[in-house]
Amino acid sequence: MMVFESATTPKASTSVSGSSAPPETQRSSSGSRHSRSKKMIIRRRSSRGIGTGSIMSLKPTTSQSTLSSSPSECHLESTHETGPSQSLRGKKLIQILSEEAGGTARQIEDESFYHGFMSDDECKSLLTNAGDFLIRRTEIEGEMQYVVTVLPENSKEITNFVIRKTRSKHLYYVYKYAFKTISDLIAYHKRMKKPLNVENVCIVRGIGRSDWQLAHEQIERNRKLGEGAFGEVWEGTLNLGVFRGSIPVAVKILHSANISKDERIKFLREANVMLKLNHPNIIKFYGVATLKDPIMIVMELASGGSLLARVQNTKRPPTEMDKIRYCAEASSGLAYLETVQIIHRDIAARNCLLSADDEIKLSDFGLSLLGINYRERSMKNVPVRWLSPETLKHGYFSSKTDVWSFGITIWEIYSGGQEPYAEVEDNKELRRGVIDQRLKICSPFGMPPMMQQIMFSCLAYDPENRPTFRELNAKLSAIRSNTISHIKFSSKIKGLFGF
Repeated sequence: MMVFESATTPKASTSVSGSSAPPETQRSSSGSRHSRSKKMIIRRRSSRGIGTGSIMSLKPTTSQSTLSSSPSECHLESTHETGPSQSLRGKKLIQILSEEAGGTARQIEDESFYHGFMSDDECKSLLTNAGDFLIRRTEIEGEMQYVVTVLPENSKEITNFVIRKTRSKHLYYVYKYAFKTISDLIAYHKRMKKPLNVENVCIVRGIGRSDWQLAHEQIERNRKLGEGAFGEVWEGTLNLGVFRGSIPVAVKILHSANISKDERIKFLREANVMLKLNHPNIIKFYGVATLKDPIMIVMELASGGSLLARVQNTKRPPTEMDKIRYCAEASSGLAYLETVQIIHRDIAARNCLLSADDEIKLSDFGLSLLGINYRERSMKNVPVRWLSPETLKHGYFSSKTDVWSFGITIWEIYSGGQEPYAEVEDNKELRRGVIDQRLKICSPFGMPPMMQQIMFSCLAYDPENRPTFRELNAKLSAIRSNTISHIKFSSKIKGLFGF
């Protein structure tokens, strides 16, 4: 084992950088002879800076090391199972060789307990027993760092330990021991039950990745479909393995350059919401790839494009039956969200996709939240033309504000995909007009009375007077069934009389 001093003392949830300059060494002539294996002790001078100070050297005794003030020396001594003492302002590191550490993976991505980029909230749900741990990436002071996240004994809160790297030898360490790889670091601390700090926090069980946590190598990008402020959308292929083959998918890719920690979390919020969902009218979620950059979200490919593009198609416009079906299928997916208490917050024709069979698939859960209601303090970059009066006035969001947005979506379907309130260009004026009830949506030309009634019930000014999605779905499903029956009856009549 190689023992050397580090210029800094790492602490949980901090991001102080690694060790000091390379040590000066000399061999002591007073090394004792033992039949046990030897170890090299290298003592370094400390460097000035935050959390640094003078480093005290060690002299071994029969049972433990004691502190002295020798500034820099190197000598051989017999190996005893006593680690170096740690001063309050500096520390010494013991290098553990790979063959002694017991790690098996060269790359951290190969370890099952490595989860890539992950937020604290996600970690809390995974670590349930004392000693449970995982490795993740997170941004600390503008730099991506590897972190050991542990649930300590007798605690309900997770603790984070930044994995630092020495400057001279590029060794990884958390507390007393330094290693060539992170895999070695984890294997040694787990096997030898070595604590990660002075509070004796130990790692016991590594929490493995789930099936939906994908490797980048599983994803193949084929054709770019679009690009937004934070990323791109691609048509691609997901490799599920030798026996399951591959499937066509849509891949959302986060731009890796100049992206903050908060923006990464917002991007992955969509995946966190979709992970909880399972409904035929909601786009299917396959997984995320967060082990390295760029971060990707992989989901079902809706090859029919957006509902907005479909209703804007004048060469092949949707039939009356199509329009009713679109509304009924969308309300079915939204009724499901209502039961699992998820507020979508961005319901619009552009965010309803179509499968190859022309079936509605609700998508774009980037703004979605789990809960019954929510108040947004900042109303920047919100879809103003689809928002309810109480949202525009107070920032309130609920299932009933989603109902309002659905009413606007019905209007889009029957207007041929026009922009709501197109006559008002200024969003501030639009906001005041909706709040003051000076601006109201009118029914599009040719809209059936029964659909007008449903649309206007969604656009009731008082949210308490709006129907639930369960009620809307029941009404729209009944209208759809009646329309199908009417079409079949009309076809029979035409057949009988030869029309």
